[in-house]
Amino acid sequence: MEDDKKIAEETENKALEAADAKTDPAPVQEKPAEPAPGPVNDAPDKAVKAGKAGGPTETELLSELVKLQKKTAKRTGVVAFSMIVIAAVVLASAVLIVPKVMTTLMAAETTLEQATTLMGDVKNSLDGMNKMISNVDTVLTDNTEAMSDAIKKIGDIDIDGLNDSIKKLNGAVDGLNKIVSPYSRRQ
Repeated sequence: MEDDKKIAEETENKALEAADAKTDPAPVQEKPAEPAPGPVNDAPDKAVKAGKAGGPTETELLSELVKLQKKTAKRTGVVAFSMIVIAAVVLASAVLIVPKVMTTLMAAETTLEQATTLMGDVKNSLDGMNKMISNVDTVLTDNTEAMSDAIKKIGDIDIDGLNDSIKKLNGAVDGLNKIVSPYSRRQ
C-alpha cells in the first residue's frame, strides 16, 4: 500500500512538472534524482488515471447512493402508508366496536344483577318450602299419632256388644212406637 501511495505521489509530481513546463518557458532546474524505490510498475498509474484502480469511481458510488436513497424513500412511503391504514382500521374498529361492547357489558351487568336478585328470591322460596315441608312433617307425625290412637280406640270397641245394644234399643223404640202410634193417629 505504501508503494502505491509513493507511486501516486510521483505520478502527480511528474504531471505537475509537465504542466509547469508547458506554461513556463523558463528552464526548470532539475532536482537531484531520487533513487527509485525498486522496480516501477506503470500499470497502477494507468489504472488510476482510467478510474479503475481500487473499485468504482466517485460518480458510480454517488449514483448507487442516490438509487439506494430512492429505494429507501419508496419503502419509507410504503411503511408510512401502511401505518396510516392500520391506524385508520384501529380507529374505525374502536369507533364501531367499543360502543357495542360497552352496551353488551352494561346488559351483562344488568342481567347479572337480575340473576343475583332471582337467586336470592329462589333461596328465600326454598327456605320457605323447607319450613313448609318440616311443618307438613310435624302435622303428619301429629296426625299419624292421632290416627293411631283413633284406630286403636276403634279397635277397642266391642262390636258385638254394640250390636246387642242397638238391637235392644230398636226393641225399646218399637215398644215406644206402639204406645205412641195410637195417639198420633187421633190428632
